[in-house]
Amino acid sequence: MNPQVKKEHYFRKKYDDLGRFISYYYQIDLARSLEPESILEVGVGNGTVSDYLKKAGHKVTTVDVDPELKPDRLADVRKLPFGAASFDAVLAYEILEHLPFSELEKALGELKRVSARHVLISLPYRSTGFELALKFPWVRTIFSRPFLNLFFRIPLRFGGFETSGQHYWEIDSAEYSLRKVRKIIKKHLKIKRELRPVLNHYHYFFVLEK
Repeated sequence: MNPQVKKEHYFRKKYDDLGRFISYYYQIDLARSLEPESILEVGVGNGTVSDYLKKAGHKVTTVDVDPELKPDRLADVRKLPFGAASFDAVLAYEILEHLPFSELEKALGELKRVSARHVLISLPYRSTGFELALKFPWVRTIFSRPFLNLFFRIPLRFGGFETSGQHYWEIDSAEYSLRKVRKIIKKHLKIKRELRPVLNHYHYFFVLEK
């Protein structure tokens, strides 16, 4: 499998905007909340997530199809070079949309196979909407959360690979609905949790269990 984007794509100012760093927080926080000893990250990107988790004391192995990103192992998510249940947690953030939709189940099967318990994925969700984030004194005391977030999503149709130039598919209002994606995921893994980062409704996260 050839990389859809070049190495330089992950190091542009446009790529690492505020929304991306918000997503990094969720990627890291979801992984560390599971308290895994060993982690497999599929898709290196610019190394932000794996670098943090390594420095936080986790044993992280990275895999990617692009040798220029210098992963620990060079491999395709559809054929991972590891034995069954090799890692406590397997991460595949913003990866699966780079495969044809017909290959989604095969990739999920591999993620499940090499995980001992948890799989964390995020997928792009093509939509627009209205969002309001509120933070004020004593919000954590009153609501047991750091802020209140009100969001109304309006799903949009995915224009296709020719339009995006990067993704084969995205969760949308038409062919790749959230309901359809959930149904496929549930064939392989139990959905423990779904969430959307505040101020970044484009990334949609799934916490999955074997």
